[in-house]
Amino acid sequence: MRIIKYTLLLVFFSLLFTGCAAKKREFILFQGKVPPAQKEKIVQKPKERYQYKIVPNDRLSILFYNHPELSTRDIRSAITAGRIGILVNPDGTVTMPLIGTIKIAGLTVQEATNLLINEYSKYIKNAHLYLEVLNKRVYVLGEVRRPGKVRITNEVMNLVEAIADAGGFTDFAKRNSIKIIRGTPSNPIVENVDLTNLQKMARQDLTIYPNDIVYVTPNNMRATNLAIADMMPGLDFITRLLTALYTGKELTNTYMFNVNDTFK
Repeated sequence: MRIIKYTLLLVFFSLLFTGCAAKKREFILFQGKVPPAQKEKIVQKPKERYQYKIVPNDRLSILFYNHPELSTRDIRSAITAGRIGILVNPDGTVTMPLIGTIKIAGLTVQEATNLLINEYSKYIKNAHLYLEVLNKRVYVLGEVRRPGKVRITNEVMNLVEAIADAGGFTDFAKRNSIKIIRGTPSNPIVENVDLTNLQKMARQDLTIYPNDIVYVTPNNMRATNLAIADMMPGLDFITRLLTALYTGKELTNTYMFNVNDTFK
């Protein structure tokens, strides 16, 4: 029985220490140094300014500064952000007071704002307004503590910020293999990001755009743990069986006291 216990313990600790040694570097982020020349080159690289374009089923908040009665919501309202505003119809239009139905899908926020100001200027003076897209988000999946939707309050978001908002990595996250997926289902664009190496990070774009998918892949320890979990019922059965056989053998070999032997 003691040999069985020692064997099981040896197998367990062998798997444990092997996994720890192999994955130690994966748990450390931002390793290495970026050469000054390379860093300067990255900083000076020109980049086109991104502007979000409104799409059908977006939810918009439109606030009129001088005519609050025309706003899509009361700025003093305590209604949650997910249920306020006005929904863009599937055909890309919205229906507003005074001006009726107008198409704004395909326009940037600034372009839509200018369009509404021009239309409302035909009916009211000082048609100043503020337009905001309320449902801009990214999806963070995989080995994070709180997978799901992460709201974007600005035009874009940084990858590290998105992962932090999702609760950070789990212990099984493969930190050198993070996938950013964007585009369409028929034509996806996938970018692999390594957050464990500063030199690689300097050459990668960590910007996250609305509707992007961030997938943190699991490391080998996740598969190992699942395999061990699947094996545990079988190991438990084998242990019980060997214990029963060992106990039965010991009982068979034990000398049974017979009271008649005392009178011989």
